[in-house]
Amino acid sequence: MRARILPQSDLLNLVDLLRQEYEVVAPFCDRGRDTYFDVVNDDNRARIQVHLPHPFYPPKRWVIPHLERLFKIRTGPGQAEITPYYHEVKRAIFGIRSCDIAGIHHLDRFYLGRDFRDIYYEYRRRNLFLVNVVCTDVERDISDICFCMCADTGPAARDHFDVQLMDLGTEFLALAGTPAGEALLAQPLFRPATAAHVNQRRAILTRVRQSFKTTTSWFSAAINLVSQGRVTEKTWEDIGNRCLECGGCTYVCPACTCFTVTDRQIGPQEIERVRLWDACALNGFTRMAGGFNPRKAVHDRRNRRFFRKLSHYFIQRELSMACVGCGRCAAVCHGDVGMPSVVEMMRRQAAAATHESTGH
Repeated sequence: MRARILPQSDLLNLVDLLRQEYEVVAPFCDRGRDTYFDVVNDDNRARIQVHLPHPFYPPKRWVIPHLERLFKIRTGPGQAEITPYYHEVKRAIFGIRSCDIAGIHHLDRFYLGRDFRDIYYEYRRRNLFLVNVVCTDVERDISDICFCMCADTGPAARDHFDVQLMDLGTEFLALAGTPAGEALLAQPLFRPATAAHVNQRRAILTRVRQSFKTTTSWFSAAINLVSQGRVTEKTWEDIGNRCLECGGCTYVCPACTCFTVTDRQIGPQEIERVRLWDACALNGFTRMAGGFNPRKAVHDRRNRRFFRKLSHYFIQRELSMACVGCGRCAAVCHGDVGMPSVVEMMRRQAAAATHESTGH
């Protein structure tokens, strides 16, 4: 990858350049911790911020909307007409963090990487341009809940972006990850980077990595325990007893893929099929058509959630772990059963079992 340099004063000019071809989504900040991604327009473009606490609501909603219309069925005498809804808006997510880049890549693996491709996801994804911003401001970008170092997803993404920007102080170092990114960096806004710029990037990354409070969460040990079925029933029950069944951890997770599908009447002879995000924490998630629920106990559903994210079977199938280290689950969970806490509970259970078996 050939590095380029963008002056900080040209950052909004880059956004405007993207807006000529794309609907641009970027991060904004209101009062306090209220940060969010929104569509850029003439009125709000000056309020874009690249350094801020990452929004709790992940930008994955721009490829998998919270509620998505799939198709409409119009019925008539002896016939039915089906009209699909396909969305082909060209969209750029500007300022997306490295953990969320990894989240979208995991969604790609799930929705597009196997025998069956989700055409609705594919339409959105092939029209998506990702501008990654590296987390370099240790006061604003990185918080105590961030553990991307453990998941090997940050603070700087290594791939799966179109363009990556790193703040060097008075200018940004830009890298292209795709041919579309290379085409953007060929614009006159950018100039070639020097070896000094590349060395500065390395020094900044070294400093930033040392600022993380959580640098290990024993992921490898947890993967072994879950994959080998060595997590005790008591541990799952302890996790389940803490869970409030709100679904918050799923809704803010960049790598969760679950949805449900339902039909709704929109006219006398028209039915619309929609899909919307679902959560394994919710009681009805595994309820069958006849009313039977094989996972009625909440700890059974917590069991399923962490098995899905940590077991070797799913990691091998999708070639990535379904956790990107963003820390959102830890931030929103009132019962303190976000990923770091659960991994720690598993580790302590394993340590206690070893102590009992050895007598030491």
